[in-house]
Amino acid sequence: MKRIRVSKNRLAVTILAGIVLVLFFATIAGLIYYRDMIRRLGEVQEEAHAEYSRLYAYIADDPDSQLSNRIHKEISEYAKENNCYVEMTGLNLSTTYSKADRINIAISSKVDGIILEGDNSEETIELIKKATDAGIPVVTVLSDCEGSVRKSFIGLNQYTLGTEYGNALTEISTTNYPLSVLILKNGSSDDFIIQAIQKPLTGRFVSISSKEVDTSSQFTSEENIMKTLDELNKMPDVIICLNDKITESAIQCIVEKNLVGKTRILGYYDSETIRKAIEKGSVYASFTIDTKTLAMQSVNALNELNETGFTSDYSTVQVIKITRLNLADYSSEEDKNEG
Repeated sequence: MKRIRVSKNRLAVTILAGIVLVLFFATIAGLIYYRDMIRRLGEVQEEAHAEYSRLYAYIADDPDSQLSNRIHKEISEYAKENNCYVEMTGLNLSTTYSKADRINIAISSKVDGIILEGDNSEETIELIKKATDAGIPVVTVLSDCEGSVRKSFIGLNQYTLGTEYGNALTEISTTNYPLSVLILKNGSSDDFIIQAIQKPLTGRFVSISSKEVDTSSQFTSEENIMKTLDELNKMPDVIICLNDKITESAIQCIVEKNLVGKTRILGYYDSETIRKAIEKGSVYASFTIDTKTLAMQSVNALNELNETGFTSDYSTVQVIKITRLNLADYSSEEDKNEG
């Protein structure tokens, strides 16, 4: 009986020692994890409390636009390199604010400058004046705001962009003649592009019509385009899309209506969806903007205005044409940039 008791005691001691060792190593591991978390928290707080000389606001027409988000990313990265901070006003808020509301928020926040995707509405013209009167310079990008007191416009030359679309149509018309073309636009600001599209087509039998698309959401955009196509007596040979959301919606509609290879698309922007469509042949070509250059020029313009009071009134950014011929090289470069 005595031997049995000794064996049980030893077993108990062994188990207890094992538990102590497990707790000891767990405590050590916990301390290491805790120290690592404190270090990371310190790094996050250091980044969050980094001080910049100027605060700028970036205000997009559509905060959900892939193009606008890429531009904001490029602007933010370049601004930090130049001791500035750029926030996209109205992003990640529980309430959806209109463009006018977001401009007013930026003005109330007393930012040092505003980078604004322009339009020609009277409301935007008045709000740019309000910002200017408050001592906040406004630079427009992508689309200008004609008749306003904005300090500079940085973006694509609309005439050049329209001519590029027109030249692409002349390439298509050599194999498909006569040609019917449907232009899907986002508003009256696209009308100048449409006029420029027709210039290279002089003497060619090309029938052009246009339709404005509601791009308040991807679903609404697709629904509008599908309805437009359903109402046509004959499907167009080419659909020209003048913004990124319209392009992706048109691609989806062409697939759903089994028109791939029959109706070709001239798109705008270079998202993954659009690049895949170029590869498959449903998009003949897409035109996009050099976002890095736009980012540098917009931040530089605001810095110049804050430092000297002067900057260039107008700066153009290169139009980039993407087709199957240059897709591989261009895609790989974009993957590097976005990675």
